[in-house]
Amino acid sequence: MRAPLWLLLLPVVLAACGADQGLPAEPLRFSLQNPPPAYLNEPYRVEFKAAGGVRPYAYAFEGTLPKGLAFKDGRIVGKPEEKGEARFKVTVKDAALSAVTRTFVLKVLDPPPPRFRFVLPPAAVADPFIWIARLEGRRTLGFQARFELGALRPELKTLKVTDRGLYLVRYDPKTHVLGLDLVFFKPFSGGEVFRLTLVPGEKTRIKEIPYRARFLDAKGKLFPASEKLRFQAGEGGYGFSDLVLLARNWGKKGTKERPPEGDLNRDGVVNEADLEVLKAGYRWDGWTPEKAGGQESASGTPR
Repeated sequence: MRAPLWLLLLPVVLAACGADQGLPAEPLRFSLQNPPPAYLNEPYRVEFKAAGGVRPYAYAFEGTLPKGLAFKDGRIVGKPEEKGEARFKVTVKDAALSAVTRTFVLKVLDPPPPRFRFVLPPAAVADPFIWIARLEGRRTLGFQARFELGALRPELKTLKVTDRGLYLVRYDPKTHVLGLDLVFFKPFSGGEVFRLTLVPGEKTRIKEIPYRARFLDAKGKLFPASEKLRFQAGEGGYGFSDLVLLARNWGKKGTKERPPEGDLNRDGVVNEADLEVLKAGYRWDGWTPEKAGGQESASGTPR
């Protein structure tokens, strides 16, 4: 015997009545496990989202946050001024007076430096291919990078570097390391930095190209992680700091009596001639070839 239509509709009606009366469809809970890390002196915002229960929600905070951060209306906002780890409690209460309290941990860390992301052949190759290097992550004013190419031989004549800065490059065929020191005229937010043709020694699958790099932040200071990466000092009268000086003063003019900073040849202007002076006496930090000779080198200027 078929049940009357009103009996079939009864559970739906009761559920609707329960919702109208504010009965929770599911238990009150936090949907956030732990807040993502905050980074020193960088803007931060995280919301302690709740789910279930009966809206609206009200939040309460118990504990201490790192200096520069504050809790308000279920959110932590601000700019942390100190590193460390904070443990605190957040309570969420719904309109039905149900409450849930959880302990959270927030870490404040040094900002991580940018990283290279490479475009490489998706399959094994035996022919020359174009290697594209991009930067992503935080803004940087420049870097010292050493790429370990192994059996891959670079064709330096094909190198195309961004025109947003000055660079020096050198390849040591004995160690198979390509060194690239580059300083941007303005902080670089990300994108392609260079492309170069590489020639495999034999058919092979290139899964990655190992590298070591020290990055400057947007203000020209080393990222803390870069400070930990020690480069061995090479020989030469000029260093990476001189390349930074050239990029910051590129195109500036003065006089021979009062030359601008970065005017290495004292002709009253910072230009390609000064970059050539720098190249001739440059100290390749972290570069330890077996012999002084047998190296290819190049320098880059705006195009």
